[in-house]
Amino acid sequence: MANQNKNAKILVVDDVPLNIRLLETNLKAEGYIVVSASNGLEALDKVDTDKPDLILLDIMMPIMDGNEVCRQIRKNNNTRWIPIVMVTAFESGPEKIVQSLDDGADDFIKKPFDRYELLARVRSLLRVKWLQDELIDINKRLEDELILAKDVQLALLPQKFPNIPDLDFSHRYIPSLIVGGDFFDIEEISPSTVTVFICDVMGHGPQAAMITGIVKALLAQLVHYYPNPDALLTHMNNRFHEIMSSSSLSIFITAFCMVINTQNGTAFYANAGHPPPFLVKTRSSSLEELTGEHGFALGMIPNASYYNNSLVIEDGDMMFMFTDGLLEIMNEKRVQFGAEEFQRAIKNNSNLSPQAFVEAMLSAADAFSGGLYTDDDVTLLAFRYNHTGAD
Repeated sequence: MANQNKNAKILVVDDVPLNIRLLETNLKAEGYIVVSASNGLEALDKVDTDKPDLILLDIMMPIMDGNEVCRQIRKNNNTRWIPIVMVTAFESGPEKIVQSLDDGADDFIKKPFDRYELLARVRSLLRVKWLQDELIDINKRLEDELILAKDVQLALLPQKFPNIPDLDFSHRYIPSLIVGGDFFDIEEISPSTVTVFICDVMGHGPQAAMITGIVKALLAQLVHYYPNPDALLTHMNNRFHEIMSSSSLSIFITAFCMVINTQNGTAFYANAGHPPPFLVKTRSSSLEELTGEHGFALGMIPNASYYNNSLVIEDGDMMFMFTDGLLEIMNEKRVQFGAEEFQRAIKNNSNLSPQAFVEAMLSAADAFSGGLYTDDDVTLLAFRYNHTGAD
């Protein structure tokens, strides 16, 4: 850090040439690189072209005073973190000093300045500058890694829906951060059997996103061996519990699994603490919540029991699965979207195609919240059974 200080570039701004020369002499003697400006407009140009590490800025100047220069620097994202020391005479008055602090100044030096005080303040603020630069660099690397993680996570989701003539799928995935903890998958087990799986990892962000990779791997390993939803969730729970028991993390996953026979419209489902999906019955224009019997969320306890529930899906019916982030969207009064508004939105849009339905549900949530989204991830998955149309 000492070598960094010696190579630091300092911009000196003052409308009095003698003051500039005095500051230059003291700073150059310590090995600093010094550039100068005689007014505020010239100072802003030098900030853009020379990119100083620190600025010594006079308050009282013609054309543009130091406070305005300070405001302009702080408004620019590329320069807002440069340390600024205001160099001021006593006659500037306390109101100017208070204004300078409000405008973003970091420190003050009184004229006539003391050489040792000047150099001590410069060294101190440059240390802060280097630490700040390191933090910015670390944050940039983390952002780059998160963007890469987002690409990896999106690759875990289905890149295209299986070509199943009887089923028409659509989805939307909206992480609360760059990456999230929601996941879903659709696996064609046979020409007439498909498994639909949706889950929500506790929490959100990088940790939850990493867990979705484990879920994807477990599902890929087990789904073709355990055709019944209850057995699949049982084995996923035990395997996930084994994996997580060796760590100090306490993580669980809500999940819902449905296996559909597209030939006759029968389906079995099991629920591991997940919000129940809705079956939109086209013929009766009714809405059926698939409550059934629930088991524990995956990973909570070993050897948990899960239960198969059955239903018949008729031609034209639509299934709507989602994660709880959709229900938790709030408006400005901190009122959640909730079951009543949610079910009303489903009924109002039940005649739409799955693609249009998913977008309509998001629009309804957005209208309710006034654009204020939940802090949780949001996933919507809808599919319609079109058996007659497939014949």
